[in-house]
Amino acid sequence: MIYKQIITLLQNICQSCGKDFLKMVSSLKEKLYELKEKDILIHLLEAGVISERFEHDSTEEKLYAKYCNFLLSKSLSYLGIESKMVEGRGNAPDVIGEKENKYKLAGDAKAFRLSRTAKNQKDFKVEALNQWRKDLQADYACLVAPLYQYPSKKSQIYNQAIRYNVTLISYTHLYFMIKASNAYNIDWEPLWKVGKSLKSNQYASKYWKTINKTICKCLKIPLEIWEQTYEEIHNKLIEQAIVEIEFWEHEKQKIMKLSYDQAVKQLIKALKIDSKIRVIKKTAGI
Repeated sequence: MIYKQIITLLQNICQSCGKDFLKMVSSLKEKLYELKEKDILIHLLEAGVISERFEHDSTEEKLYAKYCNFLLSKSLSYLGIESKMVEGRGNAPDVIGEKENKYKLAGDAKAFRLSRTAKNQKDFKVEALNQWRKDLQADYACLVAPLYQYPSKKSQIYNQAIRYNVTLISYTHLYFMIKASNAYNIDWEPLWKVGKSLKSNQYASKYWKTINKTICKCLKIPLEIWEQTYEEIHNKLIEQAIVEIEFWEHEKQKIMKLSYDQAVKQLIKALKIDSKIRVIKKTAGI
């Protein structure tokens, strides 16, 4: 299972590179550049899931984001859009691509935990991506995330995507597009213009119906083939969910074995009480 291998790879890189994040990114790229198209396809089926083993805002989590950026960049290249990762800037898209001097595409890759509950529009940063696209003078923009992490019914992100013509797609869509024969030579520009063809609305079903139809039209294949691919990704999601549940079940067993004093110390640490006290003292100058 590629998902487990990536978790282990990122953990090993973080342990071996000390605190040098640039060195970690370089080491990760060195490993990933060995991947062929068939390997990228396998990775895309399981992409965008942050492991519960990684602490929030940890180095491992940030390195996983770089992994997703790489997958997006590589995927666009396989679709005939020469692309590269944007490094060293927080107010910029993750990837910038160019189609043979015809157009520029700004791309942003998102990853979330399976335990994530709220699907806040701020997490997707559609408006920000639109601004970054303008800053880089790119013609189009696309945001990539796991399909099941997008709001499933109504959300402002669909309104924003239509208003700013930012194309929302998933890693599954990229997998589907690359897997198609001669994908490199296909004109994908209609996909990057989807927002312009839709009237303002917040409904997920309307948006995804248009996306799926547009991709299949570009590929000149029946919509049913996409529906088969959707089933494939759902099976992978179940496998990943089992891995994450096993982690938390193991953590639960560890906690149950703690003594009273150990449990109290763990709770104090988890709530970051000492850290908060230090910040308060520093702010008050005491």
